Amino acid sequence: MTWANRLRLLGSLLLTAALIFVLVVVFNQRQHTIASTSATIIAPSAAVASNYGGIITESHVTVGQSVKVGDPLFDVSSISLQQDLANGVVVTSSEALQVDAEAGMLRYLATIPGVVTRIDAQVGSYLAATQPLAVITSDTGRVVEAQFVLTPVQYGLIERGATVTIRLPNDSHVPGIVDSALVTTTDGKAVVTVRVTSTELNSRDLNLVATDGAPVQAVVQLRDEGILAGPTDALRDLVHKVGL
Repeated sequence: MTWANRLRLLGSLLLTAALIFVLVVVFNQRQHTIASTSATIIAPSAAVASNYGGIITESHVTVGQSVKVGDPLFDVSSISLQQDLANGVVVTSSEALQVDAEAGMLRYLATIPGVVTRIDAQVGSYLAATQPLAVITSDTGRVVEAQFVLTPVQYGLIERGATVTIRLPNDSHVPGIVDSALVTTTDGKAVVTVRVTSTELNSRDLNLVATDGAPVQAVVQLRDEGILAGPTDALRDLVHKVGL
C-alpha cells in the first residue's frame, strides 16, 4: 500500500470517527432535553377603570396602539366629580389621573408602557364608577409558563438557570432560562409548571408575535451528568454561535 493510499485510509477513518462522535453527542443531547406539553406567554397588564361616573368625551387611543407612561387615554366629563368638588371634597391628580377641577373633567393616563389590547368604552357612552375602560399589556416583563409531564428521574435533572429554547408561533426561536418550577405528582408522573425568563422575548421586534396568551413550545436542557456532558455542551454552544 502506497503512502498516498495510507493517508487516504487514515483520513477516511478519522472522518468516520468524527461523524460517529458527533452523532453520539447529538443523540446524548436529545436524550437530555424535554419538550413542553403546553406553554404560553404571560405578559404583565394594567386595567384602566373609572374613578367617577361620567360621559367619555374623547378617546386618545385605539386597540393595538403603543403607549408610554403618562400618555393620555380617555377624557371623561363627570357630574359626580363636580358635585364632590362643590361639596369641598379634595380630589387630586395622580400618575393615573389628571383632574381639571374647573371643568369637572378627568383625563385617564397610561401607568405602564405597552400596547392597548382592549377598549371597553366608546366616546359618548356613560361610565359608572369602577367600570373598566381599557387594558394595557406591557411590552416588557414577558415570561413563558410551560407544562411538562416528567418521570421522577427527569424532574430531578431540572435545575434553575437551565437553558431553554422557546419556539414562537412564527417558528422563530429565542433562548431563555428556567426561573422556577412547581410540581404535582399524578399516577407516578411529575406534572411540572416551569417559569421561563428571556431577555430576547421582550424585544420590541416580537411585539406582534410574543403577545399575552400566545402559544409557544419550550424545550428544557436537563442536567447531564454523563461522560459526554462536556462535549455535548461544547457542541450546543457552537451550534448557538453559528445560529443553527
